[in-house]
Amino acid sequence: MKRRLPMLTALIALSGAWLVAQRVPASPSPAQAGPGPAASAAAQGPPKVCLDVQTGDPLMGAFADRLREAIAASGALSLGSRADSCSLQLHVPGNLLRFQTAGGVMVSTVVIVTSASGRYLSASINACQASELNPCAVRAIAAAKLALLMASNGGT
Repeated sequence: MKRRLPMLTALIALSGAWLVAQRVPASPSPAQAGPGPAASAAAQGPPKVCLDVQTGDPLMGAFADRLREAIAASGALSLGSRADSCSLQLHVPGNLLRFQTAGGVMVSTVVIVTSASGRYLSASINACQASELNPCAVRAIAAAKLALLMASNGGT
């Protein structure tokens, strides 16, 4: 039973996050009604994310490309071009740590998620095969989406 408790706790936490994500926002009062909520959300589009990757390392460049692809594939975020127009910043500090394993070269990735004002929201620290960086990028984007959800709910 002791082994099942952490699993049960994690399952409850994930289902709670899913329920929050499914929550429908309250309708505006008639006095506030302009174009409907769907029209204004469609006009704004998904929240913009800016990448801060500063390195000449080809592997870092490849990881940045995987991050861009994961943002585009997320459906919930879009890639911003100017820092002042982004809801989130994804910072990829320094170079990727490489280490040899029996299965080949692994890469340790770090992505720090901050708000537009620079406030720390979350981080993603993962390890992937150097030849397959996509899983680390997908996990980083999941951390960014969760940070955005938490920030939009007042951090709770």
